Amino acid sequence: MTTFKLKIVTPKGVYQEVDVEMLNLRTTTGQIGILAHHIPLASSIDISEMNYVDSHHNKHYFAIAGGFVYVGEEDTTIITSAIESSDEIDLLRAQNSKKRAEDRLKTPQDIDVLRAEIALKKAITRINVKTTHQT
Repeated sequence: MTTFKLKIVTPKGVYQEVDVEMLNLRTTTGQIGILAHHIPLASSIDISEMNYVDSHHNKHYFAIAGGFVYVGEEDTTIITSAIESSDEIDLLRAQNSKKRAEDRLKTPQDIDVLRAEIALKKAITRINVKTTHQT
């Protein structure tokens, strides 16, 4: 299968630059799969699970904290504030984050509800990626 260059950028710099056969992610308008020679595309990414198949046919799973994807003629770039592979996710930390967000949402008059909902969604995504795709 033909590959294309995937570059993932965070505020800390280039997180990964890898040749992939396929990229699957959820944009704010729905789930998409990207193969080599995909039509150009620019879209927002939802807080969600993301995965790709590398040039050795291995599938890699990530929790992504939203962001932006740009599919060009030769390569695809993802810009995100945070991304963690299933191996990098600290399950206990994610579970504690989920509990804190749920506790905050129980008393919404004292907090920023949208911020707590986003934190909850991120924690649930991280937990799902870690528990579903452990290596």
